[in-house]
Amino acid sequence: MTAINSGFVEMLSKDKLSFLFMPLMHSENIEHQNLSVKLYREYNLGENLRFAQHHRDLIKRFGRFPHRNSILMREGTKEETEYMNSKHAFKG
Repeated sequence: MTAINSGFVEMLSKDKLSFLFMPLMHSENIEHQNLSVKLYREYNLGENLRFAQHHRDLIKRFGRFPHRNSILMREGTKEETEYMNSKHAFKG
């Protein structure tokens, strides 16, 4: 089993709610992002709430996830490139 798969299995066994809310957190739709943050906050899912807030801030700023540009074969803007090279970008 890969590390990613084992991480999902571990998370699902510990916290089914955080796993169920993940599709919202990974949407490039701002309404989904706002709902994601609300749900993670409401259910007190601390570390997931931090990621949800970070994702929401990216969607507010860029309207999409700069991390996905190469995967989706889309051109990044200068601002997105600067962000990706900054210490604030997710390097996971």
